[in-house]
Amino acid sequence: MRSKSLLVACFILCSISTFSQVKFGIRAGISSSSIKASDVTQGNYTISTLSNTKVGFHGGLFAQISMLGVGLQPELLLSSTGGEVEIKSATTSTISTQKFTKLDIPVLLFKRFGPARIEVGPVASIVLSKPSDVLNVSGTNIQNEYNSATFGYQAGLGLDILKFAFDLKYEGNLSKLGSSVNIGGQSYNFDSRNHQIIFSVGYFF
Repeated sequence: MRSKSLLVACFILCSISTFSQVKFGIRAGISSSSIKASDVTQGNYTISTLSNTKVGFHGGLFAQISMLGVGLQPELLLSSTGGEVEIKSATTSTISTQKFTKLDIPVLLFKRFGPARIEVGPVASIVLSKPSDVLNVSGTNIQNEYNSATFGYQAGLGLDILKFAFDLKYEGNLSKLGSSVNIGGQSYNFDSRNHQIIFSVGYFF
């Protein structure tokens, strides 16, 4: 019985190695990102996110595991993203640029159509560095509370030509980037989320 199980396991492994293709490579690219959240109003202060986009960069490693026209594309990327938050009072208006450095780990399922791919999957992000957080507006301390890890999704199109892989993806959040904002020692809900349009070029080893 054990020998039969070993024989079946060897057959499965041989079949996978015969019909699948595994490739590794490096990739880099740019992104256009922004932060979205509902406005927070407290006393004379209103905090809102701006639609202005910020250009970010990313780079790292990726792989493609293909079999019979479908496959997985896991990635490990160091990326920078951000957005802008505006804080208004009765007499002042302050714009704070929010910049983040993250370790992104997307795992995309793709379907091939010739050299083209349609891809979708989850992405986990670990925030390595956050904005300075604290602002002082008219003598009032205002602090954004950001989470150290978030989960989201990516969806897009890819194109593999020779040793190059081109990807254009949209990334949205499933969890909160920021959970609250602190104004003068009192906390208020501030469900902020980061959205990106990502373009990258990869090179297979």
